[in-house]
Amino acid sequence: MTMNQYGARAQDHWRVHRAAEYAQLEDPTRFFTDLGKQIAAEIDLRCSTLERTSGAGQSESFLDNLGSLNNVRHSVEGEVLREMAFTEPDALS
Repeated sequence: MTMNQYGARAQDHWRVHRAAEYAQLEDPTRFFTDLGKQIAAEIDLRCSTLERTSGAGQSESFLDNLGSLNNVRHSVEGEVLREMAFTEPDALS
């Protein structure tokens, strides 16, 4: 079972900011591997939707396309990580 970068970042956050909850996890590796996959899927979904609706990546210049697509991904990654990984204990139900 390989944890992606999002799972690893969430795990690091929980170790520091949600230590009591982290200590209660039966299998932290599985939990954060699964969470990382969910985060990656949500990022991909939102990026695809935003790219279609905003026209990102539809310039005639390769570098302009690359820049706009990278901006979309960076923005979406931050948003999803704040929502799904970098949460405080009372933020989850």
